[in-house]
Order: sequence, then C-alpha cells, then structure tokens
Amino acid sequence: MSSSAIRTPSPAPAFPPGPGARLASPRVLVVEDEMTVAMLIEDMVCELSFEVAGVVPRLEDAMRMLDSGVFDMAMLDVHLNGKTVFPFAAGLEEREIPFLFATAYGRRGIPQEFAAHPVLQKPFGPVELRRALLDLSGRGVH
Repeated sequence: MSSSAIRTPSPAPAFPPGPGARLASPRVLVVEDEMTVAMLIEDMVCELSFEVAGVVPRLEDAMRMLDSGVFDMAMLDVHLNGKTVFPFAAGLEEREIPFLFATAYGRRGIPQEFAAHPVLQKPFGPVELRRALLDLSGRGVH
C-alpha cells in the first residue's frame, strides 16, 4: 500500500440504539504519516477494544474526513509530510470531536490554542494509550 493511501475498514451495520444502549467501541481515526508507527498504533487501539475508523497519512486526506461521520475521536501526529495537523485539529474543535496529539515533541510542540487537548509523548505504550483513549471517550476513571 502506498504511503498516501487511506485505509478505512468496512463499516459495521448500524442499528438504532435501544433504551439504555451505548456504543460498544468508539471509532478512532489515526492521523499518522509514518506507516510503521500507524500500524503499531492501529494494533494497540484494536487490542484496547476501540475500533480503528481509518488511518490517514496526509493533512489533505484528514481534511476530507472531517464531515464523514466515520469516526468518534482522533489521534493526531503533529507533523504530516512537512505540514502541521493544526488545521485539521481546528476543524475537529469546531465539530466538537474529541482528539489527542501523539508527538515526540510533547506539549512544547503544541500551540497554546490547543493546550487543553491531551498529548501523548512518543514513544508511548499500551498503558498510556489506553488511559488517554478512555479519558478522551469519557469512559476513564476520574
């Protein structure tokens, strides 16, 4: 698969939620340009009982997905093939879609306007990812 390809799993059949029903597993969009890292994240997300809605390696691909409705939250690498992910992050904020940054730069690589969003310092493991995704989905322990 080329590094500019968008991988989106086939959607699961949709059923209207009944009384007291809730979504089984939130769908996570992974925005990452390094495919080896993206595959590792994808594996960890699946092992943590979240669904991977897709992996997008370029800012333009991510922007096209803003109104797709195929994901509930997103993990964003800050630098994508020489561009920053911040225009996509702003679009997510406008739509009130939760997201976190996953970056080797840590908090210092995040502009002040996005300081309220969680940051996972790369490299991270399944424990940190699980905590971050549970917090992001509102299923974390507080």
